[in-house]
Amino acid sequence: MKYLSKVMDETIRMRGNPFTMLREVVKDTELNGYFIPKGWKVFMFQATVHMDPEIYSNPEEFIPSRWDDFIPKSGTFQPFGAGSRACPGSDLGKLEISIFLHYFLLNYKFEQLNPRSPLVHLPSSDPIDNCRAKITKLR
Repeated sequence: MKYLSKVMDETIRMRGNPFTMLREVVKDTELNGYFIPKGWKVFMFQATVHMDPEIYSNPEEFIPSRWDDFIPKSGTFQPFGAGSRACPGSDLGKLEISIFLHYFLLNYKFEQLNPRSPLVHLPSSDPIDNCRAKITKLR
């Protein structure tokens, strides 16, 4: 189950929802040479944070082992939001994903029809062909 947790975190990092978060600036702020006045609304595109090569090496590659000893800094992994707007169902969501994957992986075979399908990365990482696959029941 430890590896499954890493697979889930890597999947959520690469394909998280929502892909943006809207926030109101609570005090005048300067960021990278830009002045953002108090009261302005700003969009944070999660994909740009979750795919930042300064935070995640080889961000476009699916590497569950990156989570072996990696503890992301605050604000660099927010698949369920953060602070007072964090999703209250995040733990339940992860539990549901792990139960589904447990039964799916034990009872079905998944064969991607085009494993070399190119990816598009905005608004999130998705195969261009929508990951067409053949699923067959085992046993």
